[in-house]
Amino acid sequence: MNLKEKFGGKIVSPEKAASQVRNGDRIFLGSMCAEPSIIVAALSDSRVEDVEIIQFMTGRSAAKLAEKGRDRFRIKTFFLGGLGGNTQEAAEADYVPLFHSQIPFFLRNRRIPIDIAIVQVSEPDRFGRFSLGTSVDVSLSAVESARMVIAQVNRNMPRTQGDTLIQGDRIAYFVEHDEELFELPGETLGEKEKKITKYCSELIEDGSIVQFGFAGISKGLMDYLKDRKNLGIHTEIFTDALMDLMDAGIINNSTKKMYRGKCLATTCMGTKRLYEFVHENSVVELYPSDFVLNPTFIAQNDRMISINLALQVDLKGQIRQGKPTWTAFESSGGDHDFMRGATLSQGGRSAICLRSTSLTSGRSTIVPSFGPKSSVIMNRGEVNYVVTEYGIAYLGGKSIREKAMALVEIAHPDHRENLMREARELGYVYPNQVYCCMASPALRERVRTDREFGGGVKAHIRVAKPTDESMMRDLFYHLSESSVYFRYFSPKRSMPLANLQKYLNISEEEGLSIVVTTGPRENRSMIAEARYMLIQGGDSADTAFMVDEHYQGKGIATFLLHYLIEIAKERNVRGFRADVLLDNQPMLRVYDSVPYVIHKTIDSGVVELRFRFDEPKMSGEEVKT
Repeated sequence: MNLKEKFGGKIVSPEKAASQVRNGDRIFLGSMCAEPSIIVAALSDSRVEDVEIIQFMTGRSAAKLAEKGRDRFRIKTFFLGGLGGNTQEAAEADYVPLFHSQIPFFLRNRRIPIDIAIVQVSEPDRFGRFSLGTSVDVSLSAVESARMVIAQVNRNMPRTQGDTLIQGDRIAYFVEHDEELFELPGETLGEKEKKITKYCSELIEDGSIVQFGFAGISKGLMDYLKDRKNLGIHTEIFTDALMDLMDAGIINNSTKKMYRGKCLATTCMGTKRLYEFVHENSVVELYPSDFVLNPTFIAQNDRMISINLALQVDLKGQIRQGKPTWTAFESSGGDHDFMRGATLSQGGRSAICLRSTSLTSGRSTIVPSFGPKSSVIMNRGEVNYVVTEYGIAYLGGKSIREKAMALVEIAHPDHRENLMREARELGYVYPNQVYCCMASPALRERVRTDREFGGGVKAHIRVAKPTDESMMRDLFYHLSESSVYFRYFSPKRSMPLANLQKYLNISEEEGLSIVVTTGPRENRSMIAEARYMLIQGGDSADTAFMVDEHYQGKGIATFLLHYLIEIAKERNVRGFRADVLLDNQPMLRVYDSVPYVIHKTIDSGVVELRFRFDEPKMSGEEVKT
């Protein structure tokens, strides 16, 4: 529809539109890529005073208004930071701490009153309706509740699908002005960010419905989701990375219960290519934030995965947000809404990711407790996973002690000892809690692997961790008396905490313990453990194994022995030894499978086995007794 033919009497200059604002008015401005910049510029040049600007995210144009001083323009925002730079020295004073899904309610009910809504819209369709384009979020509720609506009509604004339309009769004045929409600059991820996104990708399975936090997360995940199938999107901000995943066929929304085949979001933000992609694209639909971000609506998606950024995590598992780790934005946005919704979802997962140290100060982002000005955005019971470049900590259903230990494990190695000391002093862990001695990140990454054993047993193999206490305890009590006797050479009846701590705190200088786990991440079971412990004064190591009876005979012990040999050789260990009871014929057969000459000594029913990696078996050669 031709704008002048239908609405010619309402088309005015930017100055005329700005003149509608009176002293003391409360003005809503569209934000992000939808700032009505030409009208804002005219407003800046006007003589109006004592105007309150309400904006979801402070943009570049609104930031220039703030430079005029608070006597003229005071900006109230729901999202600290944003595209406006650091022009607001006291931004926190006018920050409204609401979750994104709550904002439309306060606008519609005029608990946050608006006099004039100034927004940017697309050209009208043939029915005389205008689309809010890239930013529906809270803008639609502002338009509905304002006394007057003024719109900048921009032919470059895409006409998006969903609940994005405004009837032309609702708009009092139009300002025609075409301009390119703001494009986010390209972002290069560092090695730490790449590791974080790689770990995050492990939480996303085929058929998951996903929400990614902004910028680095979605961009980084592109490289690690190329083998996934049938993903769906229910998110806050639709980005270039999600568009690329759709183009690759990875996202098709086929597993959604509602809005099947559709990507749902409240906003899109990225490059010109993205804006062209969403224009009249019926597969991508934008809706107001009180709809898309309602946790109960989010939870109706099975296997909802929510991955977001944080500033800090304390040892109780509380989340603080503020200055971010590798993106341009601060505050919570819709993170809490999605984290809550994912937690309520059948098979859902919520994850927070952050660098282990601050990008600017180098301090640990995992802290004993927060400072007095900190705002906790998620409490200690709301987050399932925390991810750093050092791994994934699962916190769901864990005690404070278990949470603290799990978080220390993924903290930067330089800060772990101090964090554990603080945890002891605060009473988060036991006074005699052993410091978590961990294998190096390189060794942990080297050991991690997945394997399928006999009988279709799918398992994950990794380095043992201090937080394996519960699983190791369960494995011990699943063993029969005979298996316990074969492992410990005595009728051991219990596995108290003191023993577990000693068993699971092994430094690289002492040796290596690897475990085999099976089952879903949230409820994994340990089915086997194997270790080598270096013999003092020598270049060989003692070995020992423990395999749950239900999983014996499936090749697990044989794999573990050969895997330990492979790793030990890389770490300059020259040979292994073991003591095996003569009655333990299955374990003796496991050792006989190695490709080295085995030296055996039998004494009092115990077989001592010794072999060196530089003594390969010759054809027909078995053992030397």
